[in-house]
Amino acid sequence: MEAKISRGSWCLAFGFDPMPTLEQVVKVLSAFEYDGIELAGFFDHATVEKYPDEASRKKLVQWITEEHGLELVGYAPGPYGDFGRLPWATGSDEVVAEYEKCFEEYLKFCVDCGIPSMRVDPGDFGPLAHDADYDKVWDRVVTVFRKHAQRGREEGVEMLWELESGQIFVKPSEAVKLLNDVGDDNLKLMYDIGHVEACAVLAHNQVQPQERLAGGQLEFVEMMKGKIGHMHVCDTDSNTWHNAFGTHLGIGKGIIDFDALIPAVVDAGYTGTWWSVDAIPMNADSWADTWSDRLALDALLDKHVRSR
Repeated sequence: MEAKISRGSWCLAFGFDPMPTLEQVVKVLSAFEYDGIELAGFFDHATVEKYPDEASRKKLVQWITEEHGLELVGYAPGPYGDFGRLPWATGSDEVVAEYEKCFEEYLKFCVDCGIPSMRVDPGDFGPLAHDADYDKVWDRVVTVFRKHAQRGREEGVEMLWELESGQIFVKPSEAVKLLNDVGDDNLKLMYDIGHVEACAVLAHNQVQPQERLAGGQLEFVEMMKGKIGHMHVCDTDSNTWHNAFGTHLGIGKGIIDFDALIPAVVDAGYTGTWWSVDAIPMNADSWADTWSDRLALDALLDKHVRSR
């Protein structure tokens, strides 16, 4: 099987002031011989405001792909509707309308740049308020995700839901049910190892009763057979960063058994070409990890994926 390595531009921006630019990140990933890059639609990286039209976007693509040899793998708009600005899952109809307008702008960015996939989320920080109408919120998320999947199909862009414990539906059973209820193969799970650890093992941010998987990540992988659309690879110490989300450490710096997890993911039906490093230690280790993670993941892919 073919397997390539990418990294999100945000990995080298979180935790820094001043924040590294997209230009700096691209040069580093190219120098470190990554195959591709996922672009952040925030942090003044690849935002729709910075690249407002097709001409500016074509120049960006040419600079990344032709001058620096990186393939464009995915696009991540600002999480939760631009970092919580648009809580569309529980907000008013006006908030939903504004979010859907933003979604179309981000989707157009993907089309103009030839980016094949885009990250989406339910729009709200969790846990869900105790007085919220669970069924109403659930139905809204399912409805909007169905629209996303359809619009993505029309434009040739795959939709990827990145399950994070900072969201409102974070139990393993909810993750399975949500994907089943959406029922569209153009919306799949973005499996992020750090986030899955927080959701399925730590039960972080879950509404009671908590739901922990005794079999950990391997049990969750089994539950997600045929539903994994993209992989975000990192290690974790099975803890949270400032009670916000699961820790994202460099490969080999935590507790994950990659020799068990990576073949399990492939056995669960993940046939994607891309394995994206998503280690975000929030400090200067990000730069050293960018080098060492590529080497470590390359060896793991040789052992467990490319040999198949």
